[in-house]
Amino acid sequence: MSKYLSLTVSSAVLFFSFISPSFSQVTGRGCNLGSNVATQFLGTATYNGDITQSVRLYRSSPLVPIITGNGYSGYRCGYINVYPAGTRYVSATNSNVSYNAANEITGTSNTRCATSSSYTANFTSGNGNEGTEIDYRYNDPAYYADADPNYPCSAQLNNLPIDDYLSLLLFPIGACSFLFIRKRASSLY
Repeated sequence: MSKYLSLTVSSAVLFFSFISPSFSQVTGRGCNLGSNVATQFLGTATYNGDITQSVRLYRSSPLVPIITGNGYSGYRCGYINVYPAGTRYVSATNSNVSYNAANEITGTSNTRCATSSSYTANFTSGNGNEGTEIDYRYNDPAYYADADPNYPCSAQLNNLPIDDYLSLLLFPIGACSFLFIRKRASSLY
């Protein structure tokens, strides 16, 4: 029975950590560069050698583009969407269809930030893009109905840590453990 238990657990771990398709909403803090957001924080550095001023450094790539909705064609997963509500013409039905506003920049601050390819204790102005920090979210399922047909919000593979699926793993492990213990207990009598 222990052979089956280990096989079941191994199969469940592999299935839920690599095969399970889902689009997960992403939230965080980043450096707003105007049309893109740097999301990987490197650390805090002095600014132009002045120890009374600091700047928060973010890795210069990858960047998440900001879609402002000019010429609206729909919500884009994988992008930070910021656009007002409105209507768009749908030629197939010869009608105007309304769409909801999207604002995935959830907070702004006056904290100075900049991008760099690697961490440096002193950031010199002009050595990277500079901006201010923001809080963001994207891949929000609330907007999927308004998805851009050219950028559909379909399920994608992700490699989330196994602890995200722990609740799903507990049931098969518990069931196999119950059967194993029951069989052991009955063989003792």
